Amino acid sequence: MESDVRWLLSLDGQEVQVFCDGKSRSYTIPEPVIDFKVEDEYVFIYVEGGNYYQFKFELDMFLVGDIFDKNDEHLDTYACHTFSD
Repeated sequence: MESDVRWLLSLDGQEVQVFCDGKSRSYTIPEPVIDFKVEDEYVFIYVEGGNYYQFKFELDMFLVGDIFDKNDEHLDTYACHTFSD
């Protein structure tokens, strides 16, 4: 990740808000959130039923959010946005 780019992800209940470069995006997780963790450029949001949402902050101010099942199988892309536009 670019060292001069600052990301902020806020989680309030089921509401996710991502801030970067003075811009923001909001996402609502449809299932109840039970836990989360942060590892490097990844944020993992765990929901009831065993699935989890993975938000990744990539180069060029690009955000990707994917949904995985409890077996780490990719189910769908949930979020995809570039903050550099």
